[in-house]
Amino acid sequence: MAAYKHILLATDLSNQSTAVAQKAGELAKLHHAKLSIAHVIEYTPPFYGIGEVTVPIDLDTEEELEQDAHQKIKALAHQLGVKNPSAWVLCGEKNEEIIKLVEKQKIDLIVVGGHHHHGLNLLFGNSLPSIMLHHLLCDILVVNLGPL
Repeated sequence: MAAYKHILLATDLSNQSTAVAQKAGELAKLHHAKLSIAHVIEYTPPFYGIGEVTVPIDLDTEEELEQDAHQKIKALAHQLGVKNPSAWVLCGEKNEEIIKLVEKQKIDLIVVGGHHHHGLNLLFGNSLPSIMLHHLLCDILVVNLGPL
């Protein structure tokens, strides 16, 4: 097995993500690899309503979520001792955003947390279509976070 060169910590930024981040940091040091961090904010449409009636959703909310995620990523990187990490806060559908990032950044390992047989839920949502594994051109390490 060749050493990993670029490891992506795909995190939901929950309290449990610290254990996953530590594992990703250890692997990056072991392989002398670049460690990047990504968080995906699920897309929220700017308006909610049916027919002719639409109610604007506070557009500042998504911006606040992004700013909060950037701060949490910065704190997580500091905790890991990673200076100036490549970090992304992406907005959209998790599967698509992670696949695009992996391909664009030439990532060869994704580290993600999971609960028992629901291992990839934190990264891919409630179900992982088998076709998703065929789209990812890298290894995936699921750090077991125990039962839900």
